[in-house]
Amino acid sequence: MAKIDRKVLRSVSEFSSFKFLLVFYLVFFIISAVIMGIIALLAWLGLSSYGINMADILQNFGLGDFGLPDLGGGNALFTVVAIIGGLVASVFYAAFGTLMVWVLNVILKISGGIELRFIERGDIVKSE
Repeated sequence: MAKIDRKVLRSVSEFSSFKFLLVFYLVFFIISAVIMGIIALLAWLGLSSYGINMADILQNFGLGDFGLPDLGGGNALFTVVAIIGGLVASVFYAAFGTLMVWVLNVILKISGGIELRFIERGDIVKSE
C-alpha cells in the first residue's frame, strides 16, 4: 500500500505569484502580438491582392493621416498604442491575479487551509 503524506496549505506568497503572473501575461502578450501580426499581414496581403488599399479603409473611418510615418499600410501611432497598451494590460492582469491570491489567502486563514495529499514517487504503481 502506498504511503500518503498529508500537508496543509496555509498561504501562497503574493509577491511570488505576482512575478509568475507578470511573466505569464507578458509571454502571452508577446505570443498574441505575433499571432495577430501574422493575421494582419495575411489580411493586408489578401486585401491588397484585390486592389483594396488599407489607407483608404482607415480614411473612411476617419483614421487617416495623423502626420506620422506609415508602417505597411497602417499608422505608427496604432502600433505604439497597441504595444504600450498590451504591456500595461499585462501589469494590470498580474495585479488582479495577485489580488485573487490575496483573497485566496484570506479564505485559507478563515477555513484553516487546504489539505494536500502527496504520494511517494516510488510507491506509484502503474495500472495496466
